[in-house]
Amino acid sequence: MITEPEEITLKAKAIMLIQKTFTCAKNREELEQLLTQANNVIELSSGCCTLIVGDSGSGKTTLLKKFKDKFNEQHACTTSDNNSVQACYIRSPSNMSPLDLYRAILKGFGEPGLIDGTEVQLRNRIAKQMQTKRYRVLLFDEFQQVVEKVGIKSVRQIADYLKELVDEFNVYLVFAGTSKVENLLFINEQFASRNALTIKKSLLSVSTKKNYRTYVSYLRTLNGKIGFTNIDFTDPQINLPLFATTHGDLRQLTQTLSKAILFAANRNRDEMLKSDLVSTYTPKLIKGRLQVNPYTQKFIILKKELGVNYEV
Repeated sequence: MITEPEEITLKAKAIMLIQKTFTCAKNREELEQLLTQANNVIELSSGCCTLIVGDSGSGKTTLLKKFKDKFNEQHACTTSDNNSVQACYIRSPSNMSPLDLYRAILKGFGEPGLIDGTEVQLRNRIAKQMQTKRYRVLLFDEFQQVVEKVGIKSVRQIADYLKELVDEFNVYLVFAGTSKVENLLFINEQFASRNALTIKKSLLSVSTKKNYRTYVSYLRTLNGKIGFTNIDFTDPQINLPLFATTHGDLRQLTQTLSKAILFAANRNRDEMLKSDLVSTYTPKLIKGRLQVNPYTQKFIILKKELGVNYEV
């Protein structure tokens, strides 16, 4: 008996949006670059590192987590000899002290509770964990916090330690953060020589006609994969107000669309309307004044505020 495929609800599409945001961005190509570098490290037993730099909301964290999942999926142990290797995601500490990075690494490795010990003890525990759990890829997110919040001497010390990890364990280290992360390379030339790849992430933009077309294509592709609306995203009366609320930030764009989709779903509709975007718009406080709703603002004024001086 042939059964009809179950229809995806609008609420489920709001949840799917996060996954599809990844597939519509440049992340797929960048993911392949990361996997290639990681596999080269495994096959050649020669460690190296990569930087992922960009503004907040440009997709760095999403790329890191997708890379971790894909790498671990590819290298999952399928035999009884337990010969698998794995990647670990590490959130860099926000309150930095010389030992905080080592504690963050151990926390990423899954150590429970309060992590105490001297520098030597923490380093020994990291080495033991890497050997027993066979970590070959370490992914450091928000790493600019490490570079920014300690002095040059401490950053150099950290870079020396990371260089030792690369050389001793033949690991692939990935550092994601703002452009300040690149200071890590300037401080230690030997560490810089181990940098195999730098990925530059950027926000979506409408500063030029080419950028505008890329932005519109992104919206259309996103909707094409999920089908959450019949809105014409090529209409500047739709896409420019949406840009004004998100400023090219992928995270904000996902949140804005998801909120509007859920709003429509909770009213028992099967698609998102422009009115849902209007209804769920939340004005931001800019220089002490609430932002004007871009969906109701005069279009010519909106264009001028966004710097769109070309025909759309």
